[in-house]
Amino acid sequence: MSRLTVLALFAALLLSVGACGGPSNQGNRKPVHPVHGQLLVGGKPASGALVFFVPVNEPAEPTDPRPRATVSSDGSFDVSMYADKDGAPVGEYSVIVMWEGEGGYDKLKGQYSDPAKSKLRVTVKEGKNDLPPFQLN
Repeated sequence: MSRLTVLALFAALLLSVGACGGPSNQGNRKPVHPVHGQLLVGGKPASGALVFFVPVNEPAEPTDPRPRATVSSDGSFDVSMYADKDGAPVGEYSVIVMWEGEGGYDKLKGQYSDPAKSKLRVTVKEGKNDLPPFQLN
């Protein structure tokens, strides 16, 4: 199993654990708003890429799951936080992207894997959010 696959599975596990917790955790959930976007690399859909929204002011030990999405074959994605395609809380986010290629390497060569270095930014507002496409080279 490739390193990128292990990292993605670990991230998914952490997100799913954070989203669990039963009724006592549901009272702590932040309101979320639908977020739809598209990810293109070289003008083509980045099918299968993983997109994570990292809050700009995320605490050192976050208690909320990170909003995330998997890019579809047409390049589109819908963000999930607590449930499938439910959206993300209002706020400013740095966007990280992981896209595994053959042999487990990152097709984007790590350019978008660090929230402190990623130049992709998103603002989620109340209501429906249709993001302009992310056009990567």
